[in-house]
Amino acid sequence: AIPAIGLRATVVPMGWREEADGSVLWEDPGTAVGWLERSALPGEGTNVVLAGHHNIRGEVFRYLVDVAPGDEVYLAAGETTYRYLVRERFIVPEKHVSEEQRAQNALWIAPTIDERLTLVTCWPYRDNSHRLIVIAAPAPLEEAS
Repeated sequence: AIPAIGLRATVVPMGWREEADGSVLWEDPGTAVGWLERSALPGEGTNVVLAGHHNIRGEVFRYLVDVAPGDEVYLAAGETTYRYLVRERFIVPEKHVSEEQRAQNALWIAPTIDERLTLVTCWPYRDNSHRLIVIAAPAPLEEAS
């Protein structure tokens, strides 16, 4: 859930495979948000990666481009709900770029040395030539009053 953009969605596992030509074919999460099975689970101390469509199949991440630093993201896993705060949002070119650039872009979904939540979708709405990346960090624990 991302209250700032009115998002409340189901998360489903999703994988991907490498094709013979080196390209990556992602499984389709449909109208849900996909949790990349090769990424971490919340609380494991590294990168939790979620991906979703922004312009087809329900447009689950349609308004992800509108999140801002400080916005809250809630992710439920089992009986625990994890709270994250958006740290940054940026857009990287994906189509018609060098293999070096694509490899650099792929690092955003790789394991990290810090706990984080990475949200990924295509951009812009009518072209899909770029990737929108949102990075959120675990929110500080709220002190009891």
